Amino acid sequence: MARRVGSASLNRIRAFFAVDLTDDVRARLARVIASGKSHLADDPIRWVRAETLHLTLRFLGETGPETIEAIRQDVQRGSMSWRSFDLEVRGLGCFPDPQRPRVIWAGSAEKSGAVATIAADLEQIARRQGLPAEDRRFSAHLTIGRVKDRLSPEGANRLSEFLGQSAGEAYGIVPVRSIELLRSDLKPSGPVYTRLAIFALPE
Repeated sequence: MARRVGSASLNRIRAFFAVDLTDDVRARLARVIASGKSHLADDPIRWVRAETLHLTLRFLGETGPETIEAIRQDVQRGSMSWRSFDLEVRGLGCFPDPQRPRVIWAGSAEKSGAVATIAADLEQIARRQGLPAEDRRFSAHLTIGRVKDRLSPEGANRLSEFLGQSAGEAYGIVPVRSIELLRSDLKPSGPVYTRLAIFALPE
């Protein structure tokens, strides 16, 4: 069952569904980000603030309050068929590749298939409420950095080295017992997130 947070009379907002992290996993990834800032200090990379790290399940974009409310109700009904799961955060990588990187991520794995099921259901719900389809297939990951400009060959090598050093490193397990609907307000210092609803996942 969803627990609503905030007012239904919101202005048009930028929103998404996500999985929050444990403090332990967040702290470990904060150390990874600090290492990346040091190792890649001369490269055009914008690192994510550790306190805002999350696993995005479905981005809704700029959406009106009526549509947000319809999606919330649809997800509340659908969430009763979902199940809680444990998410392992491990290793680093980038999209699309180290020679042309745009996004630097920490990987995640989940054996039961629950996260993929939830993401697929959220995609169907979003489309049913009139939102355009995602242009990329869902891939469970946590964005830790974004490359603002093309890297030099030396920068690409530095990134490959940085990623390789953490290829198999484990950052912990996140027991996922709920998912969240979050509002994102873009600020000069980075996005600020406000929780709009929490959807508990049955055991």
